[in-house]
Amino acid sequence: MGRCNPYGYATDTGPKHLMGGIYGPEYAGRQVLLKDGIHGPAACDRQADRRMRLVCEVGHAGPVMDLCGTHAMEIMERMASCCTRCVWPDAARGLNEGSEYLCAEIGRAKLDGDTLRAGQLQAQLNDIARQMDDLYARGIIRKVPLKLVEVS
Repeated sequence: MGRCNPYGYATDTGPKHLMGGIYGPEYAGRQVLLKDGIHGPAACDRQADRRMRLVCEVGHAGPVMDLCGTHAMEIMERMASCCTRCVWPDAARGLNEGSEYLCAEIGRAKLDGDTLRAGQLQAQLNDIARQMDDLYARGIIRKVPLKLVEVS
């Protein structure tokens, strides 16, 4: 089975599925690997003793991971409280991308001293926030816990 690979660093250049694929490995942070380029909190030297994947009640499933017992427990305790596909459906992801763009534009407008444009952009951002609230109220955005299940 090989060594434990909870975050993808043992076999490739980093995690491919941060937040369910919303973010790439460049968002993993600096603490994942230490100066030697190999070890760190995201890399594990232990042998894997199980193959597992995170699955939600709707049927969304993450990648198969070779895990040691310590990382299996850590993932269930710290990372299984919410299915990213359920909490970030396509409609919400599109709105989030729009809000990130607007936040950057608001910052630029403020730096330029353009308070009128900043206010207009803020109104658009507030509208996106209302749309996100509506998606949650209608049950389109749902916080669904994950289970770590063993696979063969």
